[in-house]
Parts: sequence; structure tokens; C-alpha cells
Amino acid sequence: SKVMGADGVELITMLYDRAIVSLNIAKDSIMKGLDDPELVKKKAVELSRATDILYYLNDILDKQRGGQIAENLSLIYTTLAGELVKANLFNDTEIISKSIEILNNIKSAWEDVRNQLKEKQNEPKRTFAGAV
Repeated sequence: SKVMGADGVELITMLYDRAIVSLNIAKDSIMKGLDDPELVKKKAVELSRATDILYYLNDILDKQRGGQIAENLSLIYTTLAGELVKANLFNDTEIISKSIEILNNIKSAWEDVRNQLKEKQNEPKRTFAGAV
């Protein structure tokens, strides 16, 4: 499974991916019209899943080591979770679209971090003349 071989940063980006997928499904359900009870259920389930992911991401933040960045992410996660409650209540696709955009931007930043870490791991080790 992809999860079993993933490092911490990859797991984080997978969570973002899943939240974004859920938000797209919820948005699509609203746009199709909520006359069908199955679409209403799907919207609620997917918005709830995305909200749960946001709360989980918030819960795993290391605020001591992460400092201001962790504090900022916490604020973003809790704000987005609150916005998704509004989106669910008012069937607001604009809120969902903005949330998707924000999550894509943060996910992209995590992917940049992962790429930088991989580059550092692939750099040849420098040795000094005379080193054993």
C-alpha cells in the first residue's frame, strides 16, 4: 500500500489529497442539485470527512518545534473547518472552492519541502582531504 511506504511528509500530502477529493465530491453533489437524498447524504459525508482530516492535521501539529508556522497552520485548519460547517449548512460551493484552493496551496508547500529533503539526501557527501 502507498501509505505503508510513505514518509511523514508524504502522509501529510496524502491527507491533503483526500480532503481535496472529498471537497470536490461535496461541491459536485451541491451543483447537481440536492433534490436527491443520496446527494444530500454524499455532500454531508464528504464535508464531514474533509473536516475530520482538518482536525486531525491540527491535532498532529508539533507546536513546540513548528513555532509560528504550526500556529498559522492551526489557525488555517480550524478556520477552514468552521467554514466547511457553513458550506454544509448553506450549500455554499464558493466556500468549498476557496477551501480547495487553500488546501492545494498548502499541499504544494509540503511537496516543496519533500523535494528539498530528497535533494539533500541525494547530495554527495563531502569528504575532506586526508579524512579516513
